[in-house]
Amino acid sequence: MDRQRLLLELELHQTELELQNQELQAAWERADERAHSLELAVKELESFSYAVSHDLRAPLRHINGYLSILAHDFVSYLPEEAQRLLERSCRATRDMSRLIDDLLDLAKVSRIKIKSRMVNLSSLAHAVIDRLTEGNSGRQVEVVIAEGLFVQGDPALLGQLMWNLLENAWKYTSTTEAAKIEVGRVIVDDKLIIFVKDNGVGFDSIYKDNLFDVFQRLHGREFEGNGIGLATVKHIIERHQGRIWAESEKGEGAIFFFTLP
Repeated sequence: MDRQRLLLELELHQTELELQNQELQAAWERADERAHSLELAVKELESFSYAVSHDLRAPLRHINGYLSILAHDFVSYLPEEAQRLLERSCRATRDMSRLIDDLLDLAKVSRIKIKSRMVNLSSLAHAVIDRLTEGNSGRQVEVVIAEGLFVQGDPALLGQLMWNLLENAWKYTSTTEAAKIEVGRVIVDDKLIIFVKDNGVGFDSIYKDNLFDVFQRLHGREFEGNGIGLATVKHIIERHQGRIWAESEKGEGAIFFFTLP
């Protein structure tokens, strides 16, 4: 009798386990379907963003052309207030043009197939600083770049990464006397950590978790920007399965750390 009861209990327990397994399998299938739907939605959104940004370029180019003609050929015929409005319009189209370029850069990060190889970040950093110096020949900035910063990754994406980080440092040291930018390394638990440091205006550390969100800006209009550059940086790092974070205090500069596999 005890044996029959034990067998019955075992059968019931097995039936319960089979039902639980079926429920678990169904849950996994639903999760896979939702993950797939989410992935498709993200890809569609990225494609839409890319297409819209790309298509906006042509009409904006026409607007820029007409404003340039007005500014060059007819400015002497315009009253002072009209000239001021024309200058504001030109500035607005420049800002929009940059926003479109930045949105396209952000979309491209997802679309590019990563071609991983050994990359010299020191060389990329020197090239970026050369470009920034050529475009701002009047500025005096002390730049220190550690040599031999080799990492594994996609050269094009890492080039964009260094451009965004160093342009960010260059921008936020523009009001600092004796401006300094440093690119270097630290080793923590045998892990290589690259950093980009500046002595610019910095930011309030309570906002550091929002720093890499799209369209998040921690400063006013005294500094150009649209809050996409650092979001692109984070996306590039995540595509390499790395990590990025920042530390700062307002008025005391900022330092960005990142790791790559």
